[in-house]
Amino acid sequence: MNHETTASRDAARARYLRHRRFVVLSLVVALGIFVLLLFAYVAHEVLFVGNDANYAVPPIYGNARLSPEEYQDVRVSDGNESVLITGGLGFIGSHVVDLLLHRGFKVTIYDDESNGHNHNAYANELVPRDITVVTDFPNYPADAASTATAITSTSTTTNASSSSGKRADDKSLLFTHVVHLAAAISVAESMSDPDKYERVNYGGSRKVFDWIRGYNDAVLSSIGDAEGGGGGGGGVDRRPTAARVIRKVVAASSAAIYGDPDPRLLPLRESAPYGGLSPYADTKYRMEGLMREFVESQSTSGAIALRFFNVYGPRQDPRNPYSGVISLFLEMARGGKDITILGDGMMTRDFVYVKDVARAIVLALLREEGEVNDGGGGKIGKGKSTGGGGKGPTFDVYNVCTGVSITINELAARVKSSMGSLSSIVHADPRDGDIRDSRCDPSGARVGMGFKAAVTQEMGLEKTASWFRSQLAK
Repeated sequence: MNHETTASRDAARARYLRHRRFVVLSLVVALGIFVLLLFAYVAHEVLFVGNDANYAVPPIYGNARLSPEEYQDVRVSDGNESVLITGGLGFIGSHVVDLLLHRGFKVTIYDDESNGHNHNAYANELVPRDITVVTDFPNYPADAASTATAITSTSTTTNASSSSGKRADDKSLLFTHVVHLAAAISVAESMSDPDKYERVNYGGSRKVFDWIRGYNDAVLSSIGDAEGGGGGGGGVDRRPTAARVIRKVVAASSAAIYGDPDPRLLPLRESAPYGGLSPYADTKYRMEGLMREFVESQSTSGAIALRFFNVYGPRQDPRNPYSGVISLFLEMARGGKDITILGDGMMTRDFVYVKDVARAIVLALLREEGEVNDGGGGKIGKGKSTGGGGKGPTFDVYNVCTGVSITINELAARVKSSMGSLSSIVHADPRDGDIRDSRCDPSGARVGMGFKAAVTQEMGLEKTASWFRSQLAK
């Protein structure tokens, strides 16, 4: 009898232990599933915030909702700042317009519509206008003394008479900053039509800088007359007028000026020697010389030239034969066509997302003269400049890049994956003059103006692929 009782207790205990093990195992599995779901949620928040409009921040002006990394370190306008953007309808320019409006700046677009039609209903437009035609530029201000209040009172609402943007009256337009992006943009085209690149990129840029100089002289002369100081000569203290003149110009240069560099120079710094292989590169490099001369010839406007590496992102038109390789690959993948690589695909490139480029432009535009940053938005004092020892306006040059390069083969594989495409990756004969390796040192821009790319190539490619898919759905 005792033996049966003991056996019964042992069986009950065994059942209890099995049940407890089952409960514990179930709890462990449930906890594991919870942890995995939590990890997936956090990864989504970190990697894809900004892809969804729900995560984006509404603008002060305009309708572009931007995620925090897309306006990182860019301050809000003080309400008395107005920017003229040449090439503002283009691929890069339209993103600069979005960012400036988002942060509360007044914006005027000056464009001949040759490289884009990205109109913005919240910006003034001088369209079509050509930087090679002197009479196309805005009138100089007639009454400089009222400039500050005129800028502040400029309307930023949509003009009902224009569906593409506000048609501006030249006489009412007053500016504090200029972004110069208008240009002929193809290395390949410049080889067959060098005269166009000389006329637009060099001659047109000279006219832009001459116009800025004339604008500022008109402002200073008007104030000098109002104060009884005559024509704004050497005896007039010009510093109090700084809020009314154009005090900074930022222009687009290009990494093409480095050419096919000696591998020992990689990653490329701004001090690397000129090595351009095309009229495009030559005219961009000589434009930088014009900017230096401009700064040295006057005492009101600083200037920064930004050497863009391989820019990609939404609004880059794949139908343009001179478009960037990422947009061309995405278009091939979208249509199920072969993704064709010219050469062996082992060439390396530093691809930088267009919204990072727009942010670099605006950070450069708003940088105070001689200011040096800690690379994270903090200011650490005055730095060495090229414009006169830290006194008065300066001229500086910075690379705009990520500091990370990938091969074209890797790029093609990522594009195919991001689009879920069945396209084949094939190789064709290499193109004459293609650069073998391009890798950039981003430290100059990080220290000089507080810019560091915020969007990784993986994130940027996913954002760009998402935009391409949305275009397909339209």
